[in-house]
Amino acid sequence: MNLSLVIAGVLAFAVCLIHLILGGREIVRPFLAADQLPTGLRYTMYFCWHLVSLSLAGMAAAFLMAARPGGPASLAAFATVGAASFALLNFAMNARLRLSFAQHPQGFLFVPVATFGAAGLLVS
Repeated sequence: MNLSLVIAGVLAFAVCLIHLILGGREIVRPFLAADQLPTGLRYTMYFCWHLVSLSLAGMAAAFLMAARPGGPASLAAFATVGAASFALLNFAMNARLRLSFAQHPQGFLFVPVATFGAAGLLVS
């Protein structure tokens, strides 16, 4: 069992829960309640929200499947690149849009996931 990949999987699952619970309360509910926005826009964004939820759950599953003895390292590599890309996207958006990390901190959730994923790949 690759402990670093297990940790990456548990962290990715935690990020998924944060996304679903806190993000659902703080982001999705107010967004869906914004009646001044067109219905199609609101529900397209809601669909995208669920795509992210599925991606995060898939990332966690990929790390945990790869962590097993003989598990495919390609799954861990894919999930690690995904986590690193999510972090970099947040950092680039903040720089481009001049947002503070206090306003838009989500990328930091993916740094430990990507770090443990990379560490797990090094020992696999």
